[in-house]
Amino acid sequence: MATVVEQIVNREIDAVIVFESENVIAFADYDPINFGHILICPTFPYESFIELPKPIHDEIQEVARDLYSRIMEKFQPVGMSFIQNNGKCNELDHLHIFPRYDDDQFGWKSSELGIQTIEQLKESLIGL
Repeated sequence: MATVVEQIVNREIDAVIVFESENVIAFADYDPINFGHILICPTFPYESFIELPKPIHDEIQEVARDLYSRIMEKFQPVGMSFIQNNGKCNELDHLHIFPRYDDDQFGWKSSELGIQTIEQLKESLIGL
């Protein structure tokens, strides 16, 4: 079965597409955090960020830079967030880019690990 992105690329699912090339597509998120929330995806499915061929990775970054400027100009947010999702945590290998505003209610929920000491962080990262 085709992925959601493949279905959008093949025009089997409607989407508001803001950029498209042979290897990369960018379209509006259906459930936006704020207006201007865009997903940037490779047009071919890759399981993870690390599997992306460098030219496709580089094109995604170029598209993100261009969209950053366009979103800043159009929506004039106070900032911009980028979140890259891949692997089993989602059904798309994609990069989110979305404008941020004071009091926009977007947040980050940490695990119950709590704040770590420098020693705990060093120990957890030994061998990385």
